[in-house]
Amino acid sequence: MKLIELTQYSFDSKKTGLPFQPFDFSMTPGEVVSISTDSTGDALNFLKALATLIHPLQGEYRYKQNILDFSNYRNLLDTKKNFGFITSHAALISNRTVRENLLLMSAYHTNATSYQLDQHTQELFKLFSLEDKLELKPADLTPHDYRFAITVRELIKKPEILLLGYPENFVGIANLEIFNTILFDMLGRDVCIVFLSEHPHFIETFSKRELVISRGTLRER
Repeated sequence: MKLIELTQYSFDSKKTGLPFQPFDFSMTPGEVVSISTDSTGDALNFLKALATLIHPLQGEYRYKQNILDFSNYRNLLDTKKNFGFITSHAALISNRTVRENLLLMSAYHTNATSYQLDQHTQELFKLFSLEDKLELKPADLTPHDYRFAITVRELIKKPEILLLGYPENFVGIANLEIFNTILFDMLGRDVCIVFLSEHPHFIETFSKRELVISRGTLRER
């Protein structure tokens, strides 16, 4: 069964200033897709489109065979929580501590405001050396720690689809092997991954399909 399916989809191209030529794209559980591009802006917008963060100009988006309704953002909330989005467009809520940022989704669904971090989250914090940063606000984090906190927040969602923009820059080369191990574990749970990277080893390790985004067009190589 296809997990996501975009049919005759289009959104504005940053490269050309015109709408993307309508394209079709789909993924089944456990697939990994890499992106090659002449426009980082267009590639990142494609990731945002997959995450339902961009309203399409035309086309149909099916998630688990259900057509998504973009007429109101509330219609998309149940779908959005299934996406992990680790790119330069991701951000922490500025007036919440790191702990509160991490637990916001749990607090929303259980109508509670105080929860301990589970073992999986604590392990991720140890991997990225964030154990002593939980009570800090985002403005008090170093740029590296800020990105690490976003990474942990998105991973603990246990997403069905993980969208990555230049992970070698986001988590840093020194942490890439740790991150790779996490991704292999996720693939064992049939998570779909779509990524944009310039790191040859990362591409070679994970890419099973390749999309080419160029001058407002999307095709599979």
